[in-house]
Amino acid sequence: MDVKEQTITVHVKLRPEATLACPECGRAECGIKDRRERTWRHLDTCQFKTLITCPLPRTECPECGVKTVSPPWAQMHSRFTMLFERLAIDVLQEMSVKAACGLLRISWDEADGIIERAVGRGLERRDLSGLRRIGMDEKAVGKGHKYITIVYNLETSKVVWIGKDRTEETLDGFFAGLPKAVLDQIECITMDMWKPYRASCRKWIPDADEKTVLDRFHIERHLNEAVDKVRKQEHRELKAQGIDLLTKTKWDWLHHRENLPPEREARFEVLRHYDLKVVRAYSIKETFRHLWDYVYPANARKFFQGWFFWATHSRLYPIIAVARTFQEHLTRILTFFRLHATNSTAEGINNKVQTVKKKAYGFRNVQRFINAIYFHCGGLNLYPDPL
Repeated sequence: MDVKEQTITVHVKLRPEATLACPECGRAECGIKDRRERTWRHLDTCQFKTLITCPLPRTECPECGVKTVSPPWAQMHSRFTMLFERLAIDVLQEMSVKAACGLLRISWDEADGIIERAVGRGLERRDLSGLRRIGMDEKAVGKGHKYITIVYNLETSKVVWIGKDRTEETLDGFFAGLPKAVLDQIECITMDMWKPYRASCRKWIPDADEKTVLDRFHIERHLNEAVDKVRKQEHRELKAQGIDLLTKTKWDWLHHRENLPPEREARFEVLRHYDLKVVRAYSIKETFRHLWDYVYPANARKFFQGWFFWATHSRLYPIIAVARTFQEHLTRILTFFRLHATNSTAEGINNKVQTVKKKAYGFRNVQRFINAIYFHCGGLNLYPDPL
């Protein structure tokens, strides 16, 4: 015990005449070539840090050569005991890395090493044989056009794979790692309109277009963007005439009617009675939402055809462009009525990912960001093997 340093050190020694099994091939009674002193951090004894030191032996095997033996209390290349790593994993999942480091009295790099090893173990143990319904989305990493692709299980709401960038080749890396039997059993895919994802799915999954559902939330986001373009253009035209009617009304047009804040309702009701382009765009957007109320694809198709005629004859060019895009992807929009899937799981995961990012105050290293997502959102078995 060192009271000044507040540490307790446990010394473990191996008998000089001992022989050990080769850690590579398991050959018994291999001689010990040498012993190298190592130290591991263990669970604290009261307020004192507990350290285990041991001259770690290296065996000399006739077949495998010189190999370092792993101690029974820790995994190879780790300077923490398995019990300490289990505690650290629990703490890191409950708070930020900075707070966990302060509580556990470890460095940021040591915490990162624990996360990396835990994720590595979890990925090796996971079983994707039951994967049937998947979704995919991209997530921005920092500033600039840097993205990662996230694939998740719609049934468990867990992240199953993350790839750097959002290209066709990125998603190919995920599908290439799946057995053919798993690829054949995938029955539902949710995504947005990103063409590289569509191309990759067509390449790997039989009848991919029949199994793909374009996410309704992304579809409605395209309509919102079109309405906002109409509002901006009309606002500039009215301002040029000295009319300040649309100032600070952006979110009024983007909210659904039932979600409009109560304090905005009266003014918005007045605006809706003006003969404005944005009023027509808003009506087209809100009417499109009735598409999701249908039960049968044939009825939904008939509704869409009527809506499409109205939208394309509105003389509102952003609305016309979006309507034509929807027409191009109509088959994959209507699969919603057969498969009943959305990317709402992705939105929930995105919120968790954003929380992870905020708790870490951002990530400069993309791989560390990926490890953090797996650590918090992967549903992996992260713990070391039991003693």
